[in-house]
Amino acid sequence: MKTAITKTQLILTFATLVLVGFFSTGAFREKSEATLPVIKAGVDDRGNPICINKSQVYMFTKDDSGRRILFHFHDPGARDGFSIVKKVFATNKAMDEYWEVLVKQW
Repeated sequence: MKTAITKTQLILTFATLVLVGFFSTGAFREKSEATLPVIKAGVDDRGNPICINKSQVYMFTKDDSGRRILFHFHDPGARDGFSIVKKVFATNKAMDEYWEVLVKQW
């Protein structure tokens, strides 16, 4: 038994899908990674992502010559209880933009 879809139902379904798609992508639009509660610092030697909570970070420094930001954080798994993660950037401009947002949003 086939059900006929009316033109109105088709338009309403399409409009609903478009609105759901538009509103669900709003969380990702114009949001810098520096505003997230987690710092994504690349991958380890096995390809697993390295992420640390900002609540664990007690100091971060900017290394202009290496185009990187160093995050010093409390690591219970480390021998001395502290570790460093570095986030490397392709350009100085990208690093400076990340730094500005990071300092303002911390």
